Amino acid sequence: MRKLTMAACAAGLAIALGTGMASAAQASSVIVVGPGQSIQAAINAARPGDTVFVRPGVYHQSVQIRTNGITLRGSGAFHGGTVLVPPKHFPKTLCNGGFGPTGVCVLAKSLNPKSGAVFVPVRNDTVTGLLVTGFPGNGVFGYGTVGLSVTRVVAINDGGYGISRFVSSRTVFANDTAIGNEEAGFYVGDSPQADTVVRNDQAFGNQFGIFIRHARHVLVTGNVVSGNCQGILVLDDGQRGGAGNAAIQFNRVFDNNKFCKKNGDTPVSTKGGGILLLGATHTLVTHNSVTGNAGKKFNSGGIVVLSAKPLSHGSNPEFDTISFNFAFHNHPADLIWDHTGFGVRFRHNACGKSIPGGFC
Repeated sequence: MRKLTMAACAAGLAIALGTGMASAAQASSVIVVGPGQSIQAAINAARPGDTVFVRPGVYHQSVQIRTNGITLRGSGAFHGGTVLVPPKHFPKTLCNGGFGPTGVCVLAKSLNPKSGAVFVPVRNDTVTGLLVTGFPGNGVFGYGTVGLSVTRVVAINDGGYGISRFVSSRTVFANDTAIGNEEAGFYVGDSPQADTVVRNDQAFGNQFGIFIRHARHVLVTGNVVSGNCQGILVLDDGQRGGAGNAAIQFNRVFDNNKFCKKNGDTPVSTKGGGILLLGATHTLVTHNSVTGNAGKKFNSGGIVVLSAKPLSHGSNPEFDTISFNFAFHNHPADLIWDHTGFGVRFRHNACGKSIPGGFC
């Protein structure tokens, strides 16, 4: 994963909605796609500012967006709405070839396919109102994006990430749901200037509920995270720039007691983790409810602050603040710090047990 209208459209493909003077050739339009028609062809015909509206139905398709300012809008992220499932044969797109078979991929306009370096990002695209399920790779995937918005999307049982973005900035994931994805339900990665908001989302039964890796300037707020192996994770994986400058606030993180075996991306097994700062720096964890996360793994417990050096050769925690949280019935403790790093502060938390003692 880390390797990498205007006028009527083509007959039978889509219908352009909206009126205007002939001189307003650049006015934004809506292209409507129905069952049996190609979403990708509509996206290819769209211009910046256009919306591709997909009627209710089940679509065995994989789509890629590389045009600025496109909105891909479904009819609702539920059975009976717009449902995207894997096709029998996946199109040979740059995204599917480089990052795994994906439902919706929003990909940079220009990049180096070998190194992954982004030359020209794709800007201000929106994906909304879709149910994306069962893809061997990812549900909704952004790479080399600026201003990507993913809202009211449900990603279920995808083989990689549910809803994710890499090497991107100014992203919003809002009012989405990720369930049963093999890696993270929501992922923010490889972005020292992420400027990303993850808000009012739900993450259930994934490996990681919300995962921030090698990224900074991320707001995680108002989310419900449960049944994952690890609820919320901020990780310094050893790459230059580290991870942190995050605010994790007003989230409900409970019963993340699924067991996940170690794999290529996660060299240790995980279970029972609420909020884990692993080598994170300058991160605020505040006003969260963290309950019932229990296990006997390195990540287990309510709010856990650890050095990343043993696991990823990352940094020690620095200048993290854990304050005004409600943390109870977590095991082995509600608040845990391994005493590495400096500037780590625990203040005004309501909890039952801490390691070391004295934080409750």
